[in-house]
Amino acid sequence: MKKVIAYVNNYKVHLLVQELQKIGIDEIIVTEYFKPRKKISRLELRCGNNWVEQVRNIVHKNKTTDNMNDNCFEVKELDDNNESIFPNFCE
Repeated sequence: MKKVIAYVNNYKVHLLVQELQKIGIDEIIVTEYFKPRKKISRLELRCGNNWVEQVRNIVHKNKTTDNMNDNCFEVKELDDNNESIFPNFCE
């Protein structure tokens, strides 16, 4: 299992979440950060090893500009114990 963290422009974050849910990603944490004239969203999700490239393609497809630096994508290894990425108080 992998934990994917993506930083994206928050203008398309809701569309991005919908696209990820269509492929079966059922745990997504969104944190939005705001500064004057800057807004960014941090997405965290859990997916199988074989889904990482599909998730990456969806994130890059839903960027807001043609600039490749419009988003950031990070992948971390998770234990294979199938635990939720949500904090305990969310369940």
